[in-house]
Amino acid sequence: MNRFLKREVQILSVDGGGIRGIFPTLILQELERRISERRKNHPLCRAFDLMAGTSTGSIIALGLSAPERNKGRKTPLFSAADLVEIYSERGLEIFPRHIFNELKTVRQAFTEKYNSGRFYEILTELLGDLSLQDALTNVLVTTYDINHNRPLIMKKRPGPVHGREKDPNFYLRDAIMGSSAAPTYFEPVQVKTVDGASSHLLVDGSVFAKNPAMCALVEAQKIYPRARHFTILSLGTGVVDNTYSYQQMKSWGFLEWVLPSKGIPLASIMSDGQTKCVNYQLQYLPRVDYHRIDFPIDGCSRSIDDAEPENLVCLREKAAELIQENDSLLDDMARRLS
Repeated sequence: MNRFLKREVQILSVDGGGIRGIFPTLILQELERRISERRKNHPLCRAFDLMAGTSTGSIIALGLSAPERNKGRKTPLFSAADLVEIYSERGLEIFPRHIFNELKTVRQAFTEKYNSGRFYEILTELLGDLSLQDALTNVLVTTYDINHNRPLIMKKRPGPVHGREKDPNFYLRDAIMGSSAAPTYFEPVQVKTVDGASSHLLVDGSVFAKNPAMCALVEAQKIYPRARHFTILSLGTGVVDNTYSYQQMKSWGFLEWVLPSKGIPLASIMSDGQTKCVNYQLQYLPRVDYHRIDFPIDGCSRSIDDAEPENLVCLREKAAELIQENDSLLDDMARRLS
């Protein structure tokens, strides 16, 4: 359909959250199944008009919209079920656990916790030289450009529009690395555009948009200027209830505010505040139907890098509970997207 004629726009937005990204992929796997019952061969990248993600959400948004490399690039490379398998089987390669893990947590206060080399190798293995412009739908991922001191929204939109510069193109692997370079976990990432015209030093998009749903809505309004209604399915990666008393905090210095053993309070407060602010704003905007699925971390590990099997089992159980609780919503979404 001509985008200028489209009136109903469907948006997927996925938060940052490390290995907890398995939770939204499980929700999407169920949605994928329900859509297929209504309409065969209708993948999520065709169902949603725009997919947005931050950090681990960028893996999901770009993974679902990446095309098969040897099939005319019209079939998605991954389904949500494939991504569930990737999180399950490759998580420990990205976030390795070993006997020195407690020492690594202490080290995290002074340098990055993990070497990002293996992560990049996995992304290259999975995505090769695919770029944003190869994506099968409109996509958006958030990252922050340290060199230019500004957010960098990497995106794929419809062809050139009069008066608008062409969007810079990035390899999918670089876009994910940039969006996922969480300070203290991974080092900043130096990436170039596909044509080599510009270079950017990037850190995790969660520093300003852990929940990228508002960024996605603004972009969708640009792409579909005549749309009358926007439906947003926003998937979280767990709510951590980090509460501190005055007595605990009154004497904190710099180190306590960024200590991993305390949950990196400064980063936690900032990302939680941004997420809740976006949730509040989108609930009250006219012509926007905002649906949020998230869960309290209780019972599962609070760490975004705990890829141990028992934690993944816990996250699977949380997803199963939320699928049951949101049965009617998922049915309604499947109907809209079919």
